[in-house]
Amino acid sequence: MTTGRGTHFPFTDVDNMDHTECLAYLRRLGDEVLTMRLGLEPFRALLAQLDHPHLSFPSVVIAGTNGKGSVTRFLGSIMSSCGFRTAVYTSPHVIRLEERFVVDGNPISRREFAVCFSQVAEAIRQAELRFHPTYFETVTATAFQYFARRQVDLAILEVGMGGRLDSTNVVDPRLSIITRIGLDHQAQLGETVEKIAVEKAGVLRPGTPVLLSPQREEVRWVLGERAAHVGAPVHDLDLPALRALEERQGRYSFSFRGTNFRLGVHGRHQIENAGVAIQASEILERLGFSRHRTGVRRGVEKASSLGVLQKIEGRPEVYLDGGHNRDAAAKLAAFLRRHTTGPRSLVFGIMRDKDIEIVLRLLEPLFTRIYLTSFKSARVAAPERLKEVCPRGVVEPDPVRALSRALEAGAATVVAGSFYLVGEILSALEEGRVSWDRRVPTRRGDLPS
Repeated sequence: MTTGRGTHFPFTDVDNMDHTECLAYLRRLGDEVLTMRLGLEPFRALLAQLDHPHLSFPSVVIAGTNGKGSVTRFLGSIMSSCGFRTAVYTSPHVIRLEERFVVDGNPISRREFAVCFSQVAEAIRQAELRFHPTYFETVTATAFQYFARRQVDLAILEVGMGGRLDSTNVVDPRLSIITRIGLDHQAQLGETVEKIAVEKAGVLRPGTPVLLSPQREEVRWVLGERAAHVGAPVHDLDLPALRALEERQGRYSFSFRGTNFRLGVHGRHQIENAGVAIQASEILERLGFSRHRTGVRRGVEKASSLGVLQKIEGRPEVYLDGGHNRDAAAKLAAFLRRHTTGPRSLVFGIMRDKDIEIVLRLLEPLFTRIYLTSFKSARVAAPERLKEVCPRGVVEPDPVRALSRALEAGAATVVAGSFYLVGEILSALEEGRVSWDRRVPTRRGDLPS
């Protein structure tokens, strides 16, 4: 169907679609990254048709390369634990699309998703847009519609790609956060960290404070210059106030500004991400969002991070990590050296537009066995291409079979390289399509509900 000035619509009847029809509509829009169109004006026109839902609630935007998803979840958990009805928007999802739309720790229901998505689809039909909104734009509009419908007190929004032209950047945030910036999505954002930093700095607003994670010197200079140009007050993470206290099976406790905290997620690097979220909550308190120490501590402890150094309890132990760039691979490698022993097995799959050589060079020395696999995506790197980089790797295109073969070896097993791969493995575990000697009881929360 075409309407207005030529927009193509996947369905002629978009009113009151059910959940299955909504997902089918999205699939017709194509791969989320390959179809991405950076630019805000067409998206603003869609939001105007919806009566500007994104302006009906205060928000925080979180840009960066690594850690932004974890900071988003930490801050959302903190603010919810302090009594605010808090929305969290993240991407990509790992298993189900509904993971992206969370209010007070609860993902959107299928019914609510269908209602909000149908409203967005109807607005697209009526808006006479020149081009149909992309997958990410359509999903982001659905998030705004849902959060407005729930009348949230605060929305914590993870930026999808870049910042300046990302769909999340239409809001008027109370606070901007920029986590560590590294090389990723160079084709879209620029070949150097300085160029990428310029794009990330697009979330800055005049008079709106920005909180920065520790950055490379050249990146910090770019962000500082941009903040001064815009007139955004800059706060740097109080890194000297962060101190690791102890570690238990890869989970750390730490102190920050006189208060002790214990993480519920794995990895020493999460101390920094939690610190950013805690300091962000302090800034928000000065902006009128009162908080209390008990709520902050509870929020840090209960925050989860699906698919990021996620441990599946059992023998042998299994870790899942969707990191796909140099910095993420370095953090994973450091964790494995510190908290696991050999022999180890790796199940690896990655998108073809990522730094395959660098990521594999960081991970390969840690593993006795490596299984090179695939997953459902138009951008996946063929296992045969991975073998060119890692000749001793074993090609096993089916990720479930690759994991089963790794588990048979009885070694600590890591699934890494892509959130899409992690999602397929989690789905297989959830459905019982992978089994092994899980003598360690599974704790609630090890697998998603």
